Amino acid sequence: MTALLILKLVALGAGAGGLGALLGIGGGLILVPALVFLADLSFTHAVGTSLVCVVGTSVASSAVLFSRERIDVSLAIELQCFAVAGAVTAGLLAPFVPVRLLYVAFALVLLVAAWRTVPRPALPAAVPPRRRSGSAARAGALGGGTIASLLGVGGGVVFVPLLHLVAGLDFHRSAATSVYIIGVTAGSGALVYVARGVVDLEVVVPTMLGVLAGATAAAASGHRLDARGLKLAFALLLVYVAGRMLWRGVAGG
Repeated sequence: MTALLILKLVALGAGAGGLGALLGIGGGLILVPALVFLADLSFTHAVGTSLVCVVGTSVASSAVLFSRERIDVSLAIELQCFAVAGAVTAGLLAPFVPVRLLYVAFALVLLVAAWRTVPRPALPAAVPPRRRSGSAARAGALGGGTIASLLGVGGGVVFVPLLHLVAGLDFHRSAATSVYIIGVTAGSGALVYVARGVVDLEVVVPTMLGVLAGATAAAASGHRLDARGLKLAFALLLVYVAGRMLWRGVAGG
């Protein structure tokens, strides 16, 4: 591995970790396609490597968010069992899923994430909904864990809206609680990929260093940022990457 590639992986990790901490998505939406196109990893190796790095995002961010009491620990623990079950099951079934189908599925997840990320006009304050969980939240956590392990994205693209719209948390607490849940979910899926030998440890080390630095800095300073411009740029980036992933999945490009 060249020194230039190492520097690129550190920078990639810092960007993914920072955005993951700010938006509650774990960073896998950036890591997986970047590892495919930048480090020339296969999709399966990129997913396994991403899951290991997403754990770093969660650990670094949660350490800061816990001290600010922004994580709903009781709800996170309630949903984690279902998320982990989905992650482990998907990790075991991943070798039997066609790679091209995974590319297409990842592109669709990117497009959904881009649509969710685009900043929207602020609405008048409303009475916050009462917290709910029940079967809908548990089923959503199971689905989030499945997506996380199959695509290496951490599951935040599911967990954030699940916690906000179904469980009734405000957006900031949803993002913080999602970051916490992601750590256990990604860790469970990563163990399966490590056991299968499809995690590139040489790539993990520099990427993880960047992830830890970026996630810690973002978690500490994110509350002072006006993220509207950042979200719009991130959404456009996701659309571009989705196009490339979709092309590779459909046409083998």
